Amino acid sequence: MTAPHAHSLSGRPQSEWHSLRDHLQDTARLAQKFASVFEAGEWGYLAGLWHDLGKYSDDFQNYLCRNGGDEDAVHSSEITGRVDHSTAGAQHADRLKARLLAYVIAGHHAGLPDHIGEGSSLSARLEKKVPSIDAAPAEIREHPLPRLPRLDCPDRSEKRQGFTLAFSTRMLFSCLVDADFLDTERFMDPGRASHRPMDPPSCASMLERLDEFLARKQKDISQTPVNRRRAEVLALCRERAAEAPGFFSLHVPTGGGKTLSSLAFGLTHAARHGLHRVVYAIPFTSIIEQTADTFRAALGDLKEHVLEHHGNLDADDPARQSVRLRLAAENFDAPLIVTTNVQLFESLFACKPSRCRKLHRLARSVIILDEVQSLPPRLLAPTLAALEELVRNHGSTVVLCTATQPALEKRPEFSIGLENIRPIVDDPTALHDSLRRVSVERRGRIENADLVRSLREEKQVLCVVNSRRHAAELFTELDDPEALHLSASMCAEHRSEIVAEIRQRLKDQKHCRVISTQVIEAGVDVDFPAVYRASAGLDSITQAAGRCNREGTLLSEDGQPQLGRVIVFDYDTKAYPTDPSITQAAGHFREIAGKHNDLLSPPAVDDYFRLHYWEQGGDGGRGWDRGVGDASVMGAFHSHKKDLLHAKFREAAATYRLIDDAQVRLIVPYGRGQKLIDELQSLPDFAEPWQLRDFDRRAQRYVVGVYEQDLRKLHQNSALLERHGRFYLGNPAAYHDRLGLIFDIVGLDPDRLVI
Repeated sequence: MTAPHAHSLSGRPQSEWHSLRDHLQDTARLAQKFASVFEAGEWGYLAGLWHDLGKYSDDFQNYLCRNGGDEDAVHSSEITGRVDHSTAGAQHADRLKARLLAYVIAGHHAGLPDHIGEGSSLSARLEKKVPSIDAAPAEIREHPLPRLPRLDCPDRSEKRQGFTLAFSTRMLFSCLVDADFLDTERFMDPGRASHRPMDPPSCASMLERLDEFLARKQKDISQTPVNRRRAEVLALCRERAAEAPGFFSLHVPTGGGKTLSSLAFGLTHAARHGLHRVVYAIPFTSIIEQTADTFRAALGDLKEHVLEHHGNLDADDPARQSVRLRLAAENFDAPLIVTTNVQLFESLFACKPSRCRKLHRLARSVIILDEVQSLPPRLLAPTLAALEELVRNHGSTVVLCTATQPALEKRPEFSIGLENIRPIVDDPTALHDSLRRVSVERRGRIENADLVRSLREEKQVLCVVNSRRHAAELFTELDDPEALHLSASMCAEHRSEIVAEIRQRLKDQKHCRVISTQVIEAGVDVDFPAVYRASAGLDSITQAAGRCNREGTLLSEDGQPQLGRVIVFDYDTKAYPTDPSITQAAGHFREIAGKHNDLLSPPAVDDYFRLHYWEQGGDGGRGWDRGVGDASVMGAFHSHKKDLLHAKFREAAATYRLIDDAQVRLIVPYGRGQKLIDELQSLPDFAEPWQLRDFDRRAQRYVVGVYEQDLRKLHQNSALLERHGRFYLGNPAAYHDRLGLIFDIVGLDPDRLVI
């Protein structure tokens, strides 16, 4: 019998196939390199060395020969049970008392398993009868176990210790699956492997470009009070970057230069302390492209190393995603990454190999969380626990950025919060006062007709409401051919074009009346003299205020500096229902509003977050740990005295969801969207999975999220079609060029459509 093989090559002699010994040893060395970043290199080596021990069985080698190189068939066999090649390595690790490795090896294709439960649990796999691995060389099978790396746990409770062990298991799993994929790709598809980044620039190199850009920018800007404050914030970020890694907070009012100052902190801190990358996480996809573009402009000839990672990425735009960056997105192999909170945090609780591959890259990195106050209170406990693990046990630095006061710091009267957070700006109250550019006025309830009359009196005004329906009806009642509408009823490409038009009109001092939902808040760089904001949480009101007199250049008729106007109003919540979390946040705002003259001041924000975050814990802190179906995420990692690592990885992945997944993606015929719909219709009935994945990637910017009840309405109105499990509009009239997706469509005859 020939030497055992890990992978075959279709139509090629066995002498050219992938040696199993080579694959195990090369994967082991690569996993060791990845895990060494958080001092678990020897465990990474063993994970790689043992992950495919089951391939030494005669059953697998015969199966490999019979399939003649059909790698998909070989991998799918693990699911069908015909040739299970991962369980043997898991059992071998468990026999040697390495339960951590048993989880990692058992799941390296199908995903990290639950310890017990339905389906392919670890317990069931460990009891399963599998072929012998006696053919494996002794030096591979009998490699000694290293000592476990020391893990720092914030308390001695079984639940918290179980979480710490499970988190480290997931990080080691990330090292293995990434190493396994890269080594397999190197052999099976060397052309693809050649496009992967070989020697990306260091954070120090990127810092040099940023410093050059900021120096040029400083020479060209006028020395206004706002610009002087921005320069002070930047100087503080550079100074505090010299401090040791850990938790930092950066509290800068909107318009205070937070984006580039935080990047300067991240790159300076990484270069100073030998950290590997900066990961910049943003809560809203609506502004991620803007942030990535800002970073590219600042980094000059290194701009092609900015990895933009989110669902709305235009996969056909080479400036945003080259082939190299597309591959780097799989495992975060880049020095600067701009991603979303959803991608970052849901990956930290994921169990599937594709989602977990990137996790080991977060070790010894700077993670900047923009608008951190947007994290949902219901997931505060697991979210903060994950951040603690990254800092305590994986050498990372986390920067909590916000335009408001601290939201996540430990408070003595509550059982949750992060400790030892070092503020970059020591006196946020003084900074707030020096950057004050707006006044906030509460108007009480305003009916649509009165609101429309007020908006018509303004030359340039932004009105932000809480629901798509409210925005659409206000826009219709405004009846202004020059007005603009912006909401999540529009696909990402459509919204980008509207934002560009808004900016141009403001720059040209033209009429610009905009009705929008929350998609315009939190970083969309626009500057209105007046903003109307429907009642919401104080954090949302603060973001709306950031779109008002942003540069502090508003002048009165006699040429004196003038504050912008932010008008907060109540509305008919029964006519325009919205997400319960928005309703709750608005109630918290109303509860504290009467106590403060300056509603954006740090004391007002502190009062608000006391209600919005800290008093939501309820009995035993359960309110901070409510995942999908009200299930506890932390409960999935509850350990036992005899078995600290007794995790339910799949349950945790299904339970931890930052946003509601109830929406269905609908492809709309806006711009290139119609060509994509035509392409979907022309795909063969039995399209290959890779064809559908490629299609989904290119369709990202032409989809709208739709709730089930609205999907049913479109179906009843004969506007909805489906192919290959993808929904799309069969009637172009259901997508309006100013409103986006609309639902009041009757029939398919264009001459009889009612809009």
